[in-house]
Amino acid sequence: MLITHFRLHTTFKSAQLNNVRNLWTYVARAFNLVDSARLQQVGPDRLCAEWVLKNSGAVAFTIAPGQYLRDYNALPPENIRLQVKEIDATDATIMKVGFDHLKGCKKVDKIILHRCKHLEDSGLEGLAYATEPLRHLEVINCPNLTDNCLMALKCLKNLEYLKIANMQFVKNIQNVKSELSKALPNCKIDIS
Repeated sequence: MLITHFRLHTTFKSAQLNNVRNLWTYVARAFNLVDSARLQQVGPDRLCAEWVLKNSGAVAFTIAPGQYLRDYNALPPENIRLQVKEIDATDATIMKVGFDHLKGCKKVDKIILHRCKHLEDSGLEGLAYATEPLRHLEVINCPNLTDNCLMALKCLKNLEYLKIANMQFVKNIQNVKSELSKALPNCKIDIS
C-alpha cells in the first residue's frame, strides 16, 4: 500500500512539473513571437529591444555601446528612436522564432548567447537576419544546439569574432571549427 501511494504521489508530482514546464514554454513562446501591429507602431529596433528585455536579456544602443539596459521599464519613450547595437541574451528565454525580431535592425553587430536553454536546435538560422552588421557572436553553453545548428553560422560572412564553448550536444567540435573556418576565413574562431 505504501509503495502504491509513493508511485501515485511521484506520478502526480511528475505530471504537475510537466504542466508547469508546458505553461512556461507557452509563455516563453508568446514573448518570442513578433507582434506585427507593434512593429508598425514602434519600428524594428524598439521591438527588438522589447523582445530581448521581455525575455530577461539586455541591449545596448548605438548612442551608448557597451552600456547595457536590462530593465524593460527603463526603455526611453516610444517617440525616441534608438538603434540596437548589442544584444546580451545571457540566461534569456529567447527562442528560434524570436530571431525574426532582427529583421530590419541594421546596426546589431554583437550578440551574446550564453545559457539560452530555450533556444532550439536549428535556432541559429534566424541570425541570418543580422548577416550584414553582425561582427561578434558568442554561443556558449546552449544545451539544445548540435553540430548541424552551428553550421547555420556559415552565412554570417561579416563575422570578425566567433566564440563557441561548452556545447554538450555537439559531437564533433573540431569538424564544426574546420567547416566554419572555411566558410568564414576573415573571422577569428575560438572554440572549446
